[in-house]
Amino acid sequence: MHTCIHTHTQDAPKGADDLGPDSELKYWRGRMAKFNSVVEQLKSKDAIMVREVAKRSKVFKRWKHIDNSITDSLNEAKDNVKYLATLEKYTEPLYHGDPQQIIESLPGLMNNVKMMLTIARYYSNAERMTILFCKITNQMITKCKQHMTQHGDLWKQNPDPLIENLNAVLRLNDAYQEQYRITKDKLTTQPKVKQFDFNESDIFGKFDLFCKRVTKLIDMFTTIQQFSSLANHDVEGMDNLMKGRESRT
Repeated sequence: MHTCIHTHTQDAPKGADDLGPDSELKYWRGRMAKFNSVVEQLKSKDAIMVREVAKRSKVFKRWKHIDNSITDSLNEAKDNVKYLATLEKYTEPLYHGDPQQIIESLPGLMNNVKMMLTIARYYSNAERMTILFCKITNQMITKCKQHMTQHGDLWKQNPDPLIENLNAVLRLNDAYQEQYRITKDKLTTQPKVKQFDFNESDIFGKFDLFCKRVTKLIDMFTTIQQFSSLANHDVEGMDNLMKGRESRT
């Protein structure tokens, strides 16, 4: 039997810039399946026979180290899958809800992320938690783009509902950061547990930049709306005004 697999602890690859939180669970489920397969192979008669022979050789210590690493990696993957799976219920609105529904789900989402940070054995380091938050942010932006274009190209939409949809994006970003800071402040009252000491520019920077562009769109479409309204109102009055001017000349 020949098995070649990396057993060192590693983070899920960041991959594409727009990956959502479901990619984390998918990654760790795949990793768990791989290590489960290796463990099953190590239980086979051939593997047991090789291990018995190895006991009498100089490579047994190395074999034992690899065997322990495989077990640790499997336990890590199982633990991460357990906690990420509990998060699915709260990330579901990020894929199937509108901005308001996502806002309503934020307290539950943050509470469960906080739980992962405080009690998960493997996933609760700053790098992994930051990656998770960044992927939550990615999916929010993806959903906001879908919400903005749900009625077609921006330039072909009625300005009134479009501006409201654009404002919904800004409200979501504000609510997201507010809930994050509420949760962060709650943790500071529990100094013996891990804190939200993450790079917030990494987590929120992309959404803030997106919202700056949305704000410019709101300003632009509001101006277009105002000029369109002014033109519509002036058409009737302008005719009378011009007639009155002509009669005086």
